Amino acid sequence: MVATKENQKSTAMDYFAAPRHEGLVVGILEKIGFTAGDGGRLPAGVKYDFIKAVDNILSAGVGEEFGELIGGEVASLQANRKTSAPRITATPKSIMELVKSGKLSLDELQAELKKLG
Repeated sequence: MVATKENQKSTAMDYFAAPRHEGLVVGILEKIGFTAGDGGRLPAGVKYDFIKAVDNILSAGVGEEFGELIGGEVASLQANRKTSAPRITATPKSIMELVKSGKLSLDELQAELKKLG
């Protein structure tokens, strides 16, 4: 879960914000032999260790083909990802929320403010 409020706890996997209902992380780990225990949880640290293992393999000479395959697939998925321009409403609070959420960069906001002046 990604922390969206100052006092909200977050998980170590915030940077990997895949929708839970897709079961993406669990599905990948099951494909390589890791399964959740009786309580429905994966072994402690296995998600981090998986990401670390991928990094280690990509850093070694043997990971070049794997890296090319993954890179090509990521590029394909990115090319097909829908993007939309942020909708700016008329309130200062909504604009600040867009900036805080990353949907509108501070540079974009400043450029738009300069156009108004």
